[in-house]
Amino acid sequence: MNAQLSPSEWTVAEARRLTAQLRHLAGNAAEYDGLELFGALTDYLDELYGGSGFDRLLPEQDRVVMAGLIQRIRGRSSSKPVELDQHGVPVDLSATATGPRLDQPVNSAVTLVEGRVLAAELAGLGEWQGELGRSLQALYGYLDELYGGPGSFTELLTPAEREQVAAGAPSR
Repeated sequence: MNAQLSPSEWTVAEARRLTAQLRHLAGNAAEYDGLELFGALTDYLDELYGGSGFDRLLPEQDRVVMAGLIQRIRGRSSSKPVELDQHGVPVDLSATATGPRLDQPVNSAVTLVEGRVLAAELAGLGEWQGELGRSLQALYGYLDELYGGPGSFTELLTPAEREQVAAGAPSR
């Protein structure tokens, strides 16, 4: 069972528990937005996993199956992957304006693209903020993998598309 959110030291379960507890410690908007983003991305993964709860990363063979399913579903609306730097941040933010759903909000304050930037900023900090940032980078990397490769997670699936993924998701 792969639960480590590398490069973070947190596992999926630890990160979910800690981010829920850390909300009262958020001292600025970036910290709060990072915690909210983490919750939104894990809720999204809950839906993709069929509502049974995102508590671990899928094994490699199941990731390949789920990635194929997501790519088939996205086939009619997929956008070109965005080139990312070593921190998982889009290299050319002007290129992100080409997709109609690319700037789609994950939560009320952060879009998918802004979330990558926020994750990199937080990852450069110490203490829990750095772990939060690295956990967010891990979630983006995992979603990129499920969407087809680096930079592929550029849009949220519609609710109907999420149901299709959940129905065809590998059994956990």
